[in-house]
Amino acid sequence: MFGRVFISQLKCSFRSKTYMFWCFAFPLMLGTLFYFAFHSIYDSQKSETIPVVINVTDNAVHEYQVLQAISNLDSDRMSKDLENYYTEKATAEAMGKEFDKEKPVTDAELDSVEFIKSYEDMAGYDMTDFPYDYLKIDRSSIDNITREDLPFIKMVNELEYDDGTKMMQDLQLNNTGRLSEAELKKAEEMLSDGDIAGIITVDSMQDVSLLVNGSGVKHSILSTIISEYKVQVGMAIDTINADHENLENSETIMDKATEDIQFVDAKNMAGDNKDPFVAYFYNLIAMVAIMGSVSVMRTIVESQANQSTNNTGIRIDVSPVRKTLLELINLAAITFVQLIIITVMLFYLIFVLKIRFGGNLGYIFLTGYLASFVGNMLGFMIGHFGTIAVDKKEAILMVIMLGGGFMSGLMYGDMKMIVEQNFPWFNRINPSAVITDAFYALNVFGVGPRYMRSVRYMILTSIVMLIIGCVLSRRRSYKSL
Repeated sequence: MFGRVFISQLKCSFRSKTYMFWCFAFPLMLGTLFYFAFHSIYDSQKSETIPVVINVTDNAVHEYQVLQAISNLDSDRMSKDLENYYTEKATAEAMGKEFDKEKPVTDAELDSVEFIKSYEDMAGYDMTDFPYDYLKIDRSSIDNITREDLPFIKMVNELEYDDGTKMMQDLQLNNTGRLSEAELKKAEEMLSDGDIAGIITVDSMQDVSLLVNGSGVKHSILSTIISEYKVQVGMAIDTINADHENLENSETIMDKATEDIQFVDAKNMAGDNKDPFVAYFYNLIAMVAIMGSVSVMRTIVESQANQSTNNTGIRIDVSPVRKTLLELINLAAITFVQLIIITVMLFYLIFVLKIRFGGNLGYIFLTGYLASFVGNMLGFMIGHFGTIAVDKKEAILMVIMLGGGFMSGLMYGDMKMIVEQNFPWFNRINPSAVITDAFYALNVFGVGPRYMRSVRYMILTSIVMLIIGCVLSRRRSYKSL
């Protein structure tokens, strides 16, 4: 029975002109259009220095001064001096002698340091009562910190392309880097005229914003740099907050995190393609995977007696074959077809169009297959949504497929970055965004934590949706519909 049903569903899938066009022919044509539209843009601009204006606020400089001060505070010596002070005071009082030795640390200084329990406390710290006498370094090193000492500025100055060309040029409008209202207006005019690619505002270690005018390779590169910087700084802050003792190593932890941002250097990348437009092809694969849900959903609907258009559902319900088993066989057949489509699609993109996805070839195909499972299980689950009309089920899939594709950057490449900056949780639950991020992580970081997070999501989501579909299927008999 399994073989007959499986082969029958295979024939139905391959004979469906609508399914084969939208899931096979259309993506191939769209991939070809993407190739001719984008393949030469990055190559023509990839080594151009990107002019920007960076506005560093006083708050950002102050925050780094505090970080340096706390990291270089000799708390052991301060504790020892306090211990000796109280010991000497207690001894003098016990012997009835007068004790007039000055306390090494004032109560205000001690309270101000003890107040700091996390990075957030350190960032908002007022250094008026800081015990400067216990610094391991000269106080002038703290007071003379400038914008050039900030990790973000250091990163900008060190970023280079493969050929050694400086990646970004900071067009400073004054000597301090802090823009006045007039200078900020001038920078906006330069941005509008196309003299610079963006205005970057650094208000704190993690609060870095980008203002651009339009979209393109340069804007995508700037968005990627800032996004990665904020991810690394966020991880460093989590490390500092995880253990109170890490506060004393804040400077080292933060500098190490930002020094690791070298993704523009080919030798530090897992993949070999830094072209931001390759993300469109990642999204194309995600779209093909999610589109498979439509075929699965329609197959499930046809097996339901109350929604089948040709009485197939009635015959299935009154047959001795278990309905859930029959649906799983059909699901297996459609999944097999979808895997073939993904395989052909990847072969066409990689070996015909020569799109460099980056990363290990085996993992690229594995990611595409896992994406197909997500799409098919999505259709399997939604197909079992009770008595909801077929057109409403299709509408749900269209919202997930088209809306999710748009939010992950299929129609507008920078959209995923915009969502990440404003609603990062949405990128964690949007199937298209997770699939795209898996390809991106594989190319840039290799098989690491970020890639494995996406893989775990796809596997877990597929299993959960399959279980939900099976449970709903068992609750739907002919007489209950």
